[in-house]
Amino acid sequence: MRKFLYIMPAVLICMLYALLAALAGGFGGFQLVAIVNICLPILAGILLRNNKWWGCLFGAAMGALLFFTGRTAARIVGIALAVYYIAMGIVCAFSNKNQ
Repeated sequence: MRKFLYIMPAVLICMLYALLAALAGGFGGFQLVAIVNICLPILAGILLRNNKWWGCLFGAAMGALLFFTGRTAARIVGIALAVYYIAMGIVCAFSNKNQ
């Protein structure tokens, strides 16, 4: 179950961006920031699933990116994602230590 928690934000973010792309008429209009926001949680989830605690840094970087480039709602989501990924990194590090 814990392995799914590592990739859950990546799945939700990919679904959100796919919905936005479908509403906008395709992926051609996406900016580089949107592609980075898709790739960072995927990379973080893959690394955390492979017991690499430092994978949480990519998720925290995405949270920081949302915090510094967004408005009020995006800042709240950015803080929540950064805290979530840091917590998952701590959980992953302690589970590696116990094994």
